[in-house]
Amino acid sequence: MRGKFVTFEGGDGVGKSTQASLLERALRDLGEKVYLTREPGGNELCEQIRELLKVSPKMDRTCCLLLLFAARREHFVKTISPLLERGYFVICDRFYDSSLVYQGVLEGIPIENILELKRMTLGDFEPDLTLVLDMKAELSVYRLRGRHLIQDEYDAMNVEEHGRLREGFRKIADTFSFRAVLIDAEGTKEAVHSRIFAAVEKKFSLGATGSKLCAGGCR
Repeated sequence: MRGKFVTFEGGDGVGKSTQASLLERALRDLGEKVYLTREPGGNELCEQIRELLKVSPKMDRTCCLLLLFAARREHFVKTISPLLERGYFVICDRFYDSSLVYQGVLEGIPIENILELKRMTLGDFEPDLTLVLDMKAELSVYRLRGRHLIQDEYDAMNVEEHGRLREGFRKIADTFSFRAVLIDAEGTKEAVHSRIFAAVEKKFSLGATGSKLCAGGCR
């Protein structure tokens, strides 16, 4: 049986990596085969592209987009697709929706150009479920400042830019409502995880075992 592809989306500071790890653990507790990955990244070559993007902040925006989709194609062909064929739940921290928002909404690259790259590299492939983590821009900025670590230009964005990201991802949830669910990402990580697990359970009919797992607070 083919596996399921679940993606996490949202602006910086909303807790995607934390929540992806919590979902991985919860699904493993149910006996599922699970693989956690990220973009850009996910295998050796894609991680090298990730590092190149991090150390080249002044790269032309179109070159950046092309590298992102090159990594995405490699990730899909070499990692995601084979694992889905083997029946895995593949959880990915970001996928092509992030390019629509960061390179499209924020950087102004025409959406139709990004979608054409998507068609070239992924065809009609779509996530089975996209969890869009949503939080007020002010809180995202507060969280990022609390880390005391600026790794790239996105970490240094102001409230207005985070607000544009938020609206972009909210539009993703609305436009792709057949696969995307908007998740309130404010509150404790346990509370957010409970909302996420409820959405996953509903989408994939995980059954009574999953309900019992979350009855006392998802873990």
